[in-house]
Amino acid sequence: MRKMSWPTLVMIAALTAAAPAKAFACSCMMSGPPCQATWTADVVFTGTVVSITPIDHESLGAPYESRLVKINADRGFVNAAAGPIEVVTGTGGGDCGYAFKIGQKYLVYAYASKTAPSRLSASICSRTRPIADAQEDLRYLTTMGTSGSGGRVYGRINESKRDPAESETVDYGPVEGLTVSVRGASFARDVTTNADGRFDIPDLPVGKAKVIIVPPFGFQPSPFEQEFELKDVRACTEVNLSIRQSARASGTVVDASGRPLAGVSVEAVAAELAGFDPPEYQFPVRTDERGAFEFTYLPPGMYVFGVNLTRSPYPYGRPRGKSVFLPGTALAKEATVIELKPGDVKDVGTLRLVDAAGGR
Repeated sequence: MRKMSWPTLVMIAALTAAAPAKAFACSCMMSGPPCQATWTADVVFTGTVVSITPIDHESLGAPYESRLVKINADRGFVNAAAGPIEVVTGTGGGDCGYAFKIGQKYLVYAYASKTAPSRLSASICSRTRPIADAQEDLRYLTTMGTSGSGGRVYGRINESKRDPAESETVDYGPVEGLTVSVRGASFARDVTTNADGRFDIPDLPVGKAKVIIVPPFGFQPSPFEQEFELKDVRACTEVNLSIRQSARASGTVVDASGRPLAGVSVEAVAAELAGFDPPEYQFPVRTDERGAFEFTYLPPGMYVFGVNLTRSPYPYGRPRGKSVFLPGTALAKEATVIELKPGDVKDVGTLRLVDAAGGR
């Protein structure tokens, strides 16, 4: 176990935002399973909260209200020992602060600040949790020992599908036989996913490496790469990935005189929903200075393209303009219907707007 080099630790909640907590939403990557979170954290311990008080957040460089949480640690697993530890975190909500409660015992994962090593960060993005919910973590922490045979990368690959006319994505189950590669500075390992879509690559050396997955033709993401670092021979990295069939579609938008129109918002809509005020499932794309547009990841299916085809996702936004379907008609029944198959890269043609301001 690593020794801590300071008697009292101060944890600062991650300061990734630039506005008050109420003005933004918390967004972060989760820390993974215990064997991953333990070795990406700088301090791991269990303890009981004894007090929580407001503090001057500006002196800490935090853009939101903060709280000082005093914890009586009873056991340290990484860089911590029994005794008092002070924790600084946000108030919750948009600032990602953790909602500690007085008298409750927690397992805390903390992260060092690059600018102030004596300060640590911990938030709802970490595996910090009440001790009653930490059984999986404690099983790992209490049995991990002092040595291991090598690090581990594991995970699951599944296929998802979405019908162009539907908003929900459906899990179609595991992908069997997909090659998963791990590449490091001095090694390369390949395995294939089993019938459950799972893979497991053990006995990896400490250091930085990449997981590389190349899905079959017509699927995205393709290829997929994720960098990771194993900081200990007992550490792991979990990589779960959902792949889906997709196609690309591109075209141009011109005015009545055939001149390209830049900044026009073009939409792709399931053909069966054309003219029925469909919701905006597929985010629109804008034309560039040449009037060109491209949809990079569309679910396979039958489509119509145009401007003002869907209702706005913002109920109080400006009124929607007149619908115009490719090739340049206001009537849905006259719209050009394009079939996109998995892996297609298709030019859908030219959309002509009589009203040059349409869709912008």
